[in-house]
Amino acid sequence: MTELGEGVHRIEAEVGGRPLYLFLFLGERRLLIDAGCASTVDEFIIPALTEVGLGAADLDLLLVTHSDLDHQGGTHRLRQANPKLWVACGLLDVPLVSDPSRLMADRYHAYLDDHGIKPAEEAAAWMRKESGEAEAVDLGLTGGESIGLAPTWNLRVLHVPGHSAGHLALFDERSRALFSGDALQGSVYLGLDGTPKLCPTYTHIDEYLATAALIESLAPSELHGCHWPAQRGTGVFSFIAESRDYVRHLDELVRANLDQPLTLGDLVARVNDRLDAPWPDELKPDLAFSIRGHAEWLVASGLAVRERGTDGRIVYAMAR
Repeated sequence: MTELGEGVHRIEAEVGGRPLYLFLFLGERRLLIDAGCASTVDEFIIPALTEVGLGAADLDLLLVTHSDLDHQGGTHRLRQANPKLWVACGLLDVPLVSDPSRLMADRYHAYLDDHGIKPAEEAAAWMRKESGEAEAVDLGLTGGESIGLAPTWNLRVLHVPGHSAGHLALFDERSRALFSGDALQGSVYLGLDGTPKLCPTYTHIDEYLATAALIESLAPSELHGCHWPAQRGTGVFSFIAESRDYVRHLDELVRANLDQPLTLGDLVARVNDRLDAPWPDELKPDLAFSIRGHAEWLVASGLAVRERGTDGRIVYAMAR
């Protein structure tokens, strides 16, 4: 665990060979940003709390930044250890954060019916296990709220959608550091070994770019995401620019490859082949999140059309 500032600690966990950073705030009230996976609690969170002389029962609030197994999966285990723990997340993410079955259906199998895309059976079984058990959410936040940790220490809640509809971030008004979850993703998720492990997985283009603009307008002194190295000073703005540049590059590739009707699976394959560093077959399906977002954005803008193929799957093409 790393101390980032007075009363602020980064818990350094791991998921799928990638770093998973959770954040612990110790004021008069004690707050944890994200619960990790189901296995993260006993493997990383409890030992980190022990390191500072605390236990799960000493936490007051768990804020889940968004609906994803590596951010919400440990919620039930934490609530078991501390029945008085308050759990909060974005209002629009409450259905998925409170119910892992909904998470599996609406996020990880979201493209099955229309596009025939789903995780491999073994991967899906691991995802369901690490999503944890169902647990009620006490507070659905919409952005604009303030969380007081001490008389002169407030965290401002921000609504930062794009990766999920209800994604939240916390802006520390004392240090001007921003704790952004997965709200901005640069151009790649790197593994603990320094190699690429996952592509950006935003789903809604306008919202994601608006989130980038909001974060830029705050001019945070530091940017702490859940899977990326901390950014400070000019590095904050470089990471924002990297995130935007990736969106623009992928948009260009999607447009260039929709010169003929394509299913989402075929579009993913063609775009992947044209990346500077194509993803291997086992990781390529994760491109579907962002590429579908781009295709649907083009449809909503009147620049592309969406139709059903003879097999019932959606087919995209640029408008003529």
